Amino acid sequence: MSTALLQELHQELRRLYIAGSDLALGDYRLKRILPQFQQLGERSPIFKRLGEGITALIEPADTQSYQSAEQLQDLGLLLTSVLRTQGTTAPQGDLRSIPNRPVSLSTYLSYRKLAAVEEALSTTGSNRYEVVVQAFEEGMFRDLRLLDPAVRALQDPYSEIAEFAMQKILPAYGAEVVPYLIDGFNPMGGRVESRKLHVIGQVGGEEVLDLIFQAAESGSEEVRVTAIRLLAPHSSYEPALLSWTKDKKKSIREAAYQALATIKTDTAVERIYEAFAGKDIEIAAEAAAKCNAEELTVRFVRDLSTEIQQAPVYKDDKKKAEASCIKMKHYLTALEGKRSDALYEVFAEVTRQYAFFISYAGLDLLDAAAYYFEQDNSLDALKNLHILEQHNTRYLSHAFRSSFRQLTPSQLYEHYVHSVRNKWKMKTNKETQKKLQQFISIIEQQVISYPYQSYANLWSSQEETSLLRKVELMPAEQVAQQWDVRWLDWLIEVDAAHLVCVFTRPGHTVSQSFMVEKLQGMKELRHQSIEVLLLGLERAEVDVSIRWEMLMNLLEHKRNSSFYVFEGHLLEYLYQLPFAFQDRLAAIMPNYRYTAREQLQYVWNTMEDKKQEAYAIDSV
Repeated sequence: MSTALLQELHQELRRLYIAGSDLALGDYRLKRILPQFQQLGERSPIFKRLGEGITALIEPADTQSYQSAEQLQDLGLLLTSVLRTQGTTAPQGDLRSIPNRPVSLSTYLSYRKLAAVEEALSTTGSNRYEVVVQAFEEGMFRDLRLLDPAVRALQDPYSEIAEFAMQKILPAYGAEVVPYLIDGFNPMGGRVESRKLHVIGQVGGEEVLDLIFQAAESGSEEVRVTAIRLLAPHSSYEPALLSWTKDKKKSIREAAYQALATIKTDTAVERIYEAFAGKDIEIAAEAAAKCNAEELTVRFVRDLSTEIQQAPVYKDDKKKAEASCIKMKHYLTALEGKRSDALYEVFAEVTRQYAFFISYAGLDLLDAAAYYFEQDNSLDALKNLHILEQHNTRYLSHAFRSSFRQLTPSQLYEHYVHSVRNKWKMKTNKETQKKLQQFISIIEQQVISYPYQSYANLWSSQEETSLLRKVELMPAEQVAQQWDVRWLDWLIEVDAAHLVCVFTRPGHTVSQSFMVEKLQGMKELRHQSIEVLLLGLERAEVDVSIRWEMLMNLLEHKRNSSFYVFEGHLLEYLYQLPFAFQDRLAAIMPNYRYTAREQLQYVWNTMEDKKQEAYAIDSV
């Protein structure tokens, strides 16, 4: 049967369906193919019927009763029935299952929500990182449609997004994401392939170890480094790791040492220790710092002790002394965070010979000793810290923090103030004054912090927020419990204004007068001490009207015309101003610019609203 002729007729009838059956009468295209149907009709009844149908459609015998639509429909139905019998439904080729990767994800989010995330992951520009992080925190990446964009995010030009995808987004999918990463993984690639491998190794489990091992053997340098680190938890790969410590490339050797530090078998420990005798001493020391094998610690403490004992012998030989100091630094790196009685004795010996080792090895040994003693939290270690702080104010902070934890409030005051009070008064001694300022700074770090807090932008849009700096003082109850009351008088004596604000207490008139005088001497709002002094006056329970008046005087000072923004407690105090200050506030607002003016305008408007409310209540 001529299927081609039937298909041609089908196309012509489809044309008439679209154009309209009224155009079928005398259609020349159908007239052209009619003879072929008539010829085939002599041998096949079905072609004869189709030929009769074409004739009835284009050359009806009775034009009066002619219905073109009916004729077209009859011919179309007949032709469709014939074509159906001529089609084939059997598939071509071999039958096999369709590759699939089952996932537990669904498409539960509206596209309106997905659009912003898809745009952030497919374009460049600012604020994309925030959009991606927020979407992850809201669980939007559990939508199937964001899986492919999440994988592509590994190659995002903005490294923070790529790293976030590697560290957070893709691992959250679990093992389901591994096939998608393996499909496009090229072990000879660079950073993007390294990120893929990192995720594969993190969530792929035992099944991907062979892939990781192959990448470690024959991948690019960056991929090999990642692969070697991923093999660290698996001791079965120890022989390969040992061989990689002899690789030509330093980054490969470094990764191998780091992995051996995690395995920490006897062989691994031995290899790390051996490296201290060769060119890899630096990277081996960094690996050793992460290895908590006791045997390795014992060896390094022993060797460090030997170097310290040999130091007096080497001091007259410049080359040997330099080599010894370099080795000491690497031993200190390897022993970072390690603790043992033998190491304590090494640092105690260094402390006892402070004068010699400061000239022989510089600060490295003594800094390590100070850090070790501070973490020890024993009275014996505290004695060593007191020795160090006497030699060098550099160690004052270590000694003070340890003293604060171990001594009673009275003992702390006696050691740092009472016993040396006359010395602190030597204002002509530059070294003493430098130490005093450092000491005051150390205490401030203990009791004052400057965090940032999110504030609603009430002055512009309540839907927006700004991060503004605040001041936080140690709570008064904590000060009373942990600090001797005598500190306050001494802090006034040495003019430590910020600390006076922390240690002040109600009824202490001297500190109240001190703070009032300090605040009255301030002229510029941008001075950091203003917020601290206002908090101090509040803690001392100085009358609020005095505090408001001093704040208003500051606002009215001409030096503050270029002030940009009110932050933290200063803004909070502005919010608390009573509407009695409204006229004075209105007078100074034109002097301010930018955000500061908007903030003052908001305060003035709030005052106006409160005043109107008060008038309304009075009228009732």
